Order: sequence, then C-alpha cells, then structure tokens
Amino acid sequence: HGIVTAIAVEAVVKLVALLAVGSFVVWGIADGVGDIIARIDASDLSAWQLEPGRWTGLIFLSAAAVITLPRMFQVMVVENDDEGHLARASWAFPLYLMLMSLFIVPIAVVGLDQLPAGSNPDMFILTLPLAEGQGALAMLVFLGGFSSATSMVIVESIALATMISNHVVIPLWLRLRPRAGVGDDLRAVVLNARRVAIGSVLALGYGYYEVSGGSAALAAIGLIAFLGVAQVLPALLAGLFWRGANKNGALMGLVTGFVIWAYTSFLPSFGPGAVLSEAVFTQGLFGLSWLRPQALFGTDGMDPMIHALFWSLTLNVIALCLGSLLTFPAPLERLQGAAFVNVFEGAVGPQRWARGQAEPEALLTMAQRILGEDAALGLFQGAAREQGKDGFLPDPTPGFLDTLEARLSGSVGAATAHAMISQLVGRATVTVEDLMAVASESAQIMEYSAQLEAREAELTRTAGALREANEKLMQLSIQKDAFLSQISHELRTPMTSIRAFSEILTEGDLPPEMVTKYGRIIHDEAKRLTRLLDDLLDLSVLENGTVQLNLSLASLQQMLDTALTAARQTRPERSFTIHRDLPSEAIYLKTDADRLTQVFINLISNARKYCSAELPELRIVVRQRAGRVTIDFIDNGKGIPKESQSLIFEKFARLTDANRAGGAGLGLAICREIMTNLGGSVAYLPGQGGAAFRLTVPLRLEKLAA
Repeated sequence: HGIVTAIAVEAVVKLVALLAVGSFVVWGIADGVGDIIARIDASDLSAWQLEPGRWTGLIFLSAAAVITLPRMFQVMVVENDDEGHLARASWAFPLYLMLMSLFIVPIAVVGLDQLPAGSNPDMFILTLPLAEGQGALAMLVFLGGFSSATSMVIVESIALATMISNHVVIPLWLRLRPRAGVGDDLRAVVLNARRVAIGSVLALGYGYYEVSGGSAALAAIGLIAFLGVAQVLPALLAGLFWRGANKNGALMGLVTGFVIWAYTSFLPSFGPGAVLSEAVFTQGLFGLSWLRPQALFGTDGMDPMIHALFWSLTLNVIALCLGSLLTFPAPLERLQGAAFVNVFEGAVGPQRWARGQAEPEALLTMAQRILGEDAALGLFQGAAREQGKDGFLPDPTPGFLDTLEARLSGSVGAATAHAMISQLVGRATVTVEDLMAVASESAQIMEYSAQLEAREAELTRTAGALREANEKLMQLSIQKDAFLSQISHELRTPMTSIRAFSEILTEGDLPPEMVTKYGRIIHDEAKRLTRLLDDLLDLSVLENGTVQLNLSLASLQQMLDTALTAARQTRPERSFTIHRDLPSEAIYLKTDADRLTQVFINLISNARKYCSAELPELRIVVRQRAGRVTIDFIDNGKGIPKESQSLIFEKFARLTDANRAGGAGLGLAICREIMTNLGGSVAYLPGQGGAAFRLTVPLRLEKLAA
C-alpha cells in the first residue's frame, strides 16, 4: 500500500495548499466573503454567460475520465483490496472535489483584479501569494502543485507500464518465441518493457507540453486527454451491458473514435501549420469544406471541445453498433458476453474452459512457480474441498480453471495467464516443460521484485539515519557558533576589566584601599581567564589521547568527600541537601583519583547550579557489580529536556537555562573524555524525576592511556 499511501498524502498536501491560498485570498487580500461577492459583481466574470452545452460536455468528460483513465482504474481496482472502500469513496471523492473547487472563483476574481493584464489564470494560485510577498505560502502552493503532478505521473506511468508489459509485450514474446528457453530473457523483456514504457510516457507528455504551448494551454491539455480516453467508454459500457457487442464492433468503434478525436481535437491543438496546414483549417481536408477540423460536416459555430466530443463519440457509437450487428461473434465471445452482462446472476458461470483437459498436477506445479507453494496449495485445497474431494487436487472444471486464471492474472497479467492455462488444457503445442520455464521465470521476477522492495526499505532507513545525523550536525554547528561567541565574550570580559583597572592604577593619586580593591579585581579576572584557558587545554589533551594518568589505589568515599567540599564554592549561599549511603561507598578503586574527583566535582557543581527545586537535593547512589562500579548523581529538579539529552556531552553544548550560571559548555564534555580515558563512561539517565547522571568505572584500571 505504499503507492496508495503516497498518493493519499500528496492529495492532502494539494488540498491543504489550495485551501490555504483560498483563505488568504478571501480574508488576507479581500475583506471577507462580502467583499468577494462585491468583487464578483464588479468583475468581468459577472457578465460571463454560461453555455449549457459546454457545461454539460465538461461534466460528461469528467465523469467518463473517472471510469476510463488508467490511473483511476489503477487506484479504484488494482490497488483496492476491499470492495467496501468504494462505498466510502462514493461520498468522500465528491466532497474532496467540492473542497478543491471552493475557492476557485474567489482566486480568479482577485487575480483578475490584482495582477497585471495578460497574466496566466492557471498561475493565479501561485502568483497571488508571490505578489503579496507571501513566500512561505507560495512555497506551500508550489508543493501542492508538485504533489498533484507527481501523483498523476506516478500512477499513470505504473498503470500504463503494467498494461503494456502484461497485455502486449509478454503475449507477443511468447507467441513469437514459443519455444525459447525464456530464462533471463523474459525478465529482461518485462523489466525493459516497463522501463521503456515509463520513459516513453514521460517523454511523450513533455514533448506534447512543449509543442502545444506549455503552461499556457494547461487546461486545454487536460480536456484533450479526457476526450481521447473517453473513446474507450462506448466499448466499455457495451461490454458490460450489451450481450450482442463483439470484438469487431469494439475495434471499429475505437478506431473511428480515435481518428475523429485526433483530427478534430488532438492535431489542431498544435496550432495551424504545425501538423495540419492553415488551408486544412480554413478550406477543409482535400479542399472539402465539410471536412474542416473544427467544423466537421458543416457544423459551424460550435465550441471546439463540444464539436470534437459530439462527432467522435457519435461516430464511435455508430461504428460499434454497426460492427457488432453486421458481424457474428465467436462462441467464446458470446460466452464471455453472457458472463459479463449477467455477472450478478448465479445461473451464468464461467464457461471459457468448457473444452480441453489438463492434469491437476501440472496445474499445481505451474501455480506453485508463480504464486508460491503455500498460496498455490491453499488455492487447490480450497477448491478440492468445495468439490467434496479428499486431498489437495481438484478436478480441472471450467469454474476452477477460471478461478486459477484470475489468481495468476494478478502476477503475470490476464493475457499471459490465459495463454499459460490454454497450453496446459490442450489448446497449444507448447510443451509442459516450456510452460514451467515461464512460470519459473515469473517466480524469479517476483523474487527480484521482493529484493528490490527490501533494498528500497534499506535505503529508506539509511536515508533516515543520514537525515538524523545531518540534523545533529546542524545543531552542533549552531552550538559551536554560540560557543565561539561565548568564548569571545568570556575572553573579552576579563581582559577589558584588567585593562580598565590597570589604567586607573597607572594614573596614581589613589587611596591605598582603592589600590587594594582594584588589584584584587585584576587578580580575580586573571584567575577567571586562566580557568577558561585551562579548561580548553584540558579538553584538547583529553581528546588527543596524550593525557598521562597517575594510577593509585584510592577510596571512593574520600574522593566523594573531597568533591563535595570543593563543590560548596559553587553558589555557597544556596542550601543544598546531600543524601549518601556511606557503607556502599567503602570501595577502593585503582584509578586516577584526581581525574575521577574532577568528574565528581563537575557533576555536583552542576547540580548546585541548575537544580530548579525550591529545596534542592542530591542523591548519590553507589553499586558494585561484575568488576565495575556505578555512581549515580540524581537531583530533584526538572531534569534536562528530551531534545537536549543527546547533545549535553558535546563540546559546545549549553542549555538555555545554563546561561544564568555562566560556563562555556565544556564541563560535561571534559567529564566524558576523562571517563573514556579511565576505561569507563558517563551517561544521562532519563525518567528519574530530575537530572540524573551515571558514572561507570572499572575497579582496576590496568593499562595507562596512550
């Protein structure tokens, strides 16, 4: 259902874009519905006279397109796995069309009023937002139009490519090379046929677009296409409702209809002198005035679209009826006609396979090659049970053969499925071995298709991972820019203070107490500058792996005591409660005590700085397992937002509320590098109520950092 889902999403995007620009036109450019109505009354549209004939013709063509367009058949029938969906579509589709047309008249009126004369009306939906400086809305409209175009191109290309490969190329290939080994050739034929079909459809569409006038003739292009595909309607309806219709009549009607359509609509769309000469337009073909393309049989003054619609379908229907009445259908056609016309009557069943015999084993083998072993066995066992037989091999009755053909058609097309069963029931001279080769190749094609789907899913996952990585890099880039700005500020501030107060001291004539005060300020700012530079140097050494560790046996409890004492200098005015389990801390570690204590100080200081609770608390939980020790630092604040948790250990990360307490965003990055060099790790623990960090360190660190 991937294609259907994609088309549905694109339809929603298209509808949202049109409703958005319509709302903007009515309430953003105009002053509401009342102003729109007044503009309509004052515009040229108010003088427009509705032509009943053209209006009726447009409604008819649109209804015919819903039934006959390949893309509509693809969505309504081929991609539809539940007939009940049509009941919902019977009201949802008209509702969608109503919403799509809701703002067409307001957009047209405002476009004619606001935009320069000669502007393309087909582009009003895009040019109006651009003219009003609404770039974002114009981009949404462009995406809506792009969604509309791509959805039609995708479905149309798939439908036409499948029709050509299944109903034209494969039957011709099997007929022209009936005893070919098939093998890889059939797969190549199927794939290349679909590729060529898709490329040809796109190339022909683009070529016609360029030759016929491009976007200026966009609406006319659609009507010409609708009129062309409507030529299938008489044969389609006759096949469903007229038992006397036959193949000869359908061919005569189709040929006649398409010739008239091409002469009266398609070829004239290129303009005089392009395909048809100007003389043909004015004097008629061969100089016969009643053969003028837009005045056929002397019908002057008709709308060109109505003229082409009337004559093409009229002559199409006449040829269909004459061909069906004057020629006698073959027995198979009569049986097929009865099956279609009386499809809802139980008395008429499938009779296409009334003649010939086939071995059930051969049919099962062929079905397994195409449908798969389990699906084929299920089909045959179900048919055997319906016939009241034990086992899994039913009798090859006409009804069963018809069911089997329908199942095979879904994989290799109706024409190929019919030909394969015909060969097995004795209507062809091709051997069973040759037929099995075709079935085997069909199975290979299906397997190859499954592999392509798996590869596509893998590529989708890879693209998602790359997208996430790119987003993270963009966030880090922003953090880095902010860090550089902060470093510049942090360096400039103490340097400015040092320079200012040193200049004051050099002026002389200051009281001793002022000299002492200014000297202390200079000293404090110099210490602040030194700390910042030390942090940067420390981080660089840790990242480069050049740090020298001083390993010794140290008490974890003493290291925590030292860290708590040192961290009291951070916001000393703030009351802060520490919860510890001293017996669990009675552990000796072989590690670099100074470096590990530095990590403890950093985490405890962060808790004192940033814990948002009115009565801040910090719990220190120590556990020992499997030769490693975990130390958890958990406060009772709000914690770290989810979107920031993946960045807090990066070098330049600073949370928004961290600005109130200063810092360059290097502390946790230094902690991470220290723990890596100590053979351990530091991680954030979500879901603990507040900010929670877990340190993991080995009991014995045996190797020095390189």
